[in-house]
Amino acid sequence: MNNKNAFFLLFLVVFGCGSKNQDSDLDRISVDLTEEKTDVHFSQLIKPDVSIIPFDNFDGSETPIFFSNIHKFRYYKDEFYVLDFIYGRRVFVFDKNGKFLRFIGHVGEGPGVLIQAMDFDILNDQVKVLDYGRFLNFDINGDYQSMDKIDGFVGEKFIKYNEGYAFLGAGRDADNLVLATNEFQKVSSFFPYHTRALNVLLVNPMYYSPGGDAIYRRQLNDTLFKINDFQRPVPYLYIDFQQKKSNINELLSSSEPEQAISNARSQYCNIFDFYETKDYKYLAFFVEGEAWAYFYSTKSCKSIVYKRSNLTDEITFDPKAVPVAVIGDKFVFKANPHNVLAGIESYQSTSPHFSKLKSLSGDLDKEGNPILFLVEFDF
Repeated sequence: MNNKNAFFLLFLVVFGCGSKNQDSDLDRISVDLTEEKTDVHFSQLIKPDVSIIPFDNFDGSETPIFFSNIHKFRYYKDEFYVLDFIYGRRVFVFDKNGKFLRFIGHVGEGPGVLIQAMDFDILNDQVKVLDYGRFLNFDINGDYQSMDKIDGFVGEKFIKYNEGYAFLGAGRDADNLVLATNEFQKVSSFFPYHTRALNVLLVNPMYYSPGGDAIYRRQLNDTLFKINDFQRPVPYLYIDFQQKKSNINELLSSSEPEQAISNARSQYCNIFDFYETKDYKYLAFFVEGEAWAYFYSTKSCKSIVYKRSNLTDEITFDPKAVPVAVIGDKFVFKANPHNVLAGIESYQSTSPHFSKLKSLSGDLDKEGNPILFLVEFDF
């Protein structure tokens, strides 16, 4: 382990053990499960104006197009860019109403063919798709431009920051965070591998904060980090799970760290997902086999924590709907059309939002592509 990794592991342990760090101005949120709300209505947490966007199930030639998950989402110049790297295998582009427009990249043969698209981003009207060991570059219309080879490491996800790129390292014994120049030359790396259980690939592991900073987070780590340069990431947000926080130092020092970390993922709060706007933070986590959610308002300083099973969702009507992105002040929730249609059928009340959704239900296919709900919180 090099000196940077040794230093940073010590830093990780200090913050991961829930240190109060009284002298630091590090932003923090506190999640107290004893303050659990048992009767939560989604409609009471948001503003009434909700945008509903069902994605097309066919392209312009009536050929079926299909994806199930949204592993990466971007909203750029009134268009939605979507990647499902398991089923979609390329980037789908839709207009702001959900109408299919085009693909970025293709499978098969020829220039621009994708082997395994893992991630993408849009930088200065260029769509950069992270394929296995390389970037394929396309213009905004989907026309192939060039390829950039990545040597010396393999990345699963990436994010661009001022000085270069940050990648999630892929493979056994690879450091989890790799920082590289704009020419994709590795400069430094952090967060050693340790065990397979600690290296689980998270949902939304790197994202842009409301202020435009590149943010990184890792499995069982209660501190999120901001990437500024090649020296080392710096703490950005500390999440205090109080009575249910894990001690990463004890887990790694145990006689069987692999098993200890695997057990900790069920016994302690394990962050599954995190999104934020300038006014609200959303945290999804598991503890003791139960899915929980936590919202915090930086405007009112109010917080809400609840089991997902105790949520009455009269907005998406899908008990498994989750955020996949933020657009400005709005959280973008993805819902399964099968669950949405079932929820509409069983709903016993009415509202302007329900009437709007029901009017669209005739065009929904229960086996079709996901539906987006854009909501703005207000509590």
